[in-house]
Amino acid sequence: MSAAIAAILAVALAVLAGLLVPPLLRRRRRRLAFDQALPEPLRAAIARNVPVTRMLPRDLSRRLEGLVISFLAEKQFVGCNGLALTDEIRATIAAQACLLLLGRLGLYDELQSILVYPGAFWVEDEVHDENGLVTHRRRELSGEAWDSQRIILSWEDIAGTARQPADGYNVVLHEFAHYLDAEGRGLAPIPRKSRAIDAWHNELIAEYTALCDTVDRSEPTFLDPYAAEDETEFFAVTSEEFIECPDGLRTAHPRLYALMREFYGIDPAAWTEGR
Repeated sequence: MSAAIAAILAVALAVLAGLLVPPLLRRRRRRLAFDQALPEPLRAAIARNVPVTRMLPRDLSRRLEGLVISFLAEKQFVGCNGLALTDEIRATIAAQACLLLLGRLGLYDELQSILVYPGAFWVEDEVHDENGLVTHRRRELSGEAWDSQRIILSWEDIAGTARQPADGYNVVLHEFAHYLDAEGRGLAPIPRKSRAIDAWHNELIAEYTALCDTVDRSEPTFLDPYAAEDETEFFAVTSEEFIECPDGLRTAHPRLYALMREFYGIDPAAWTEGR
């Protein structure tokens, strides 16, 4: 074998190892996380700030702890505008984000960092209309799924969720639902026995269209009318209600609730039954 061929093979093996080894190590690290116990201060913070976790069945409660341990180990938290990050802030955000993964695979694998501001923050961007006109805008936001690697959140809004639980507003659930939407709806829930995603999506669009018609008629809606903004906001707003107000969503929109249950692989309304 010539030196040139040997060098090419060495490079190829190095590239292959770079592709295969990190995911293997990540899976092993996550398996070990489910054998660990969440430190009591973090468990207490989650119970205090994420009330829905107190209703979880024992198996899902244990799974949530494993997901939170992995999330905290893998994701970088960055305090912005002088916010001093604490374990309580990290654990609260991680627990809310991981609620959406209780019945799904993965752990927001492309996500690297969560930027946390003390309160609402300003974002400047550009909007291109159908005629090519570019409009510069400046918006005050409480959260944004900036790209596949970063999510930006307001701690003031997150903390407000603890003061007003089950009101259908949760900035963490909203932005992480956007992340899952952008990541691709084809990722299978657990168990991985579901119908074609296109059929599921068509039914979701039918529910979205029905909501838009209701909003256009100025009739009251269970979902925040903001859900009619576009399909992505519909999915994110519905995800908030699915976790925070499952009984109300199931009563007002039984088919939509069933679609969310199919996507997320969990049944939050069942957590409160008999309690």
